[in-house]
Amino acid sequence: MKKRAYQLLSILFTVALLSSCSASKEAEVEDELGDFRTWVNQSTANIADRTEEDWQRAKEDFATRTRELDQKQENFSDELKQDYQNLKDEFNKADEEYERNRRAARLTEWEQKLLGTYADKTTITRDNVRQVYITFLENVRSQRSTWTNEDWEMAKLVMQSLNDRKDEVDEDLSTDDEVKIKALQMEFTTLETGGDLGGNN
Repeated sequence: MKKRAYQLLSILFTVALLSSCSASKEAEVEDELGDFRTWVNQSTANIADRTEEDWQRAKEDFATRTRELDQKQENFSDELKQDYQNLKDEFNKADEEYERNRRAARLTEWEQKLLGTYADKTTITRDNVRQVYITFLENVRSQRSTWTNEDWEMAKLVMQSLNDRKDEVDEDLSTDDEVKIKALQMEFTTLETGGDLGGNN
């Protein structure tokens, strides 16, 4: 009888101990996820004010934190797993927004470099669009020797925005202007292909 009572007590103690460990592990996981939530909220606030170096550090920190949390996911409840995924998605969306903003800012800078006084697209008309392409190509020729592949990507975006503006204003454009613009567009493609092959990185 005593032996059976002892066994029963031993089982109850083991169950209690396991429950306590499980509860304490779950509380620990919730604390870690809470810390991660606070970090994500702080990191994604005022994202437009972050410098490139600062945001790069945040991305490296994110990779380290998620790598550690990913290994502990087996201890997450379904609810915590979903919460964790939502937080990762929130950071990734902020990263996409940051990259869009950075690219837009860089595009504005490159339009100024390659289009000069025509960087404001509203100044481009049917009467001067040919001259804008000439200005663009002159600047490409003079600056391209030091360009990296990323620089060429920015130049292509400027060309695309110029092409879009041309489509808006080119009604009744003379054949001579059309031929000249087409030649300049082809020259840019040739230079860009050569720049890629040149391997400037």
